[in-house]
Amino acid sequence: MNKIQIALSVVILAAIAGHLIVSPALPLPAGVTKEAVQGAAPACQRTALKIKEGETDAAMGGVRQTPYVLTNAGSSACTLAGYPAVELLNKAGTVIKRATKQHSDDPIAPVTLEPGKTAWFSLNYNAGGAGYMGKPCPTYPQVRITTPGAKTPFTLRSDIQSCSRTDLEVTPIRAGSPE
Repeated sequence: MNKIQIALSVVILAAIAGHLIVSPALPLPAGVTKEAVQGAAPACQRTALKIKEGETDAAMGGVRQTPYVLTNAGSSACTLAGYPAVELLNKAGTVIKRATKQHSDDPIAPVTLEPGKTAWFSLNYNAGGAGYMGKPCPTYPQVRITTPGAKTPFTLRSDIQSCSRTDLEVTPIRAGSPE
């Protein structure tokens, strides 16, 4: 191992250990970002977040898409990465249906939320529609959402009508507001 490889290894190990102080005057080695050296913001906890259900978009055939917006209401930055866990509950609060992760060709990137900033995800499902045969699809009065890294879920009142034997999928969390 030459001296440059050893120095780079020390920088990377120090960054991983969180013991390196980054000075704007010192250039970082190629492939090492300031964020990696300083460490990512901690996972967003439920107490630092507010959640709001957006307007459901209805398409032909009963396909529905409901966005959920998460806002950092805390005083410091925090990070959300991946998919939230979403469960539909009956009136008694019993889990009836769990969302699966919707496949995405886009890479799933962590979202760092500064105080007051937002991120979002979407719940996609089928409520029955043109061509649907059978009894009306059940309506679930509550939805429970647990964000990645959090231990305590949100439980929201909602009226999600999701047919049995149809997909209930959640998208990964994305920065910003719904498109």
